Amino acid sequence: MATKLATKKVTKPVAAKKKPAPAAIRPVKDKLTKSAMLSQIAEQNGITRVQAAGVFSSLEALMLGSIHPNGIGEFMLPGLLKITLRKVPARKAGTMIRNPATGEMMKAAAKPASVRVKVRALAKLKDAATK
Repeated sequence: MATKLATKKVTKPVAAKKKPAPAAIRPVKDKLTKSAMLSQIAEQNGITRVQAAGVFSSLEALMLGSIHPNGIGEFMLPGLLKITLRKVPARKAGTMIRNPATGEMMKAAAKPASVRVKVRALAKLKDAATK
């Protein structure tokens, strides 16, 4: 009976793909309009303005969908910011609250329930603001 000889397959080590170096953070001296922002994104990433506008609108739709009443109620741009919703319950008329100016207790007007949008800065954004 013939036997098979096992041959070992020799492979060359594959070099790990290098991540592109992050763009150097340069201070922006002028207030950017949406158009200027799209132009800069397109230029830095080698894409057209139409493609940059598409990315921008996709990000916007993702953000709005996340904080939609039927959405998860939270959106995060990793390292930059976190947007959360906070449900505030209704307040009945005559509820006693503290007057911030005088410190005395007073009766408050009725308020309907509401939802507050809270935006929290994360590490990269805080670090960029303090450098």
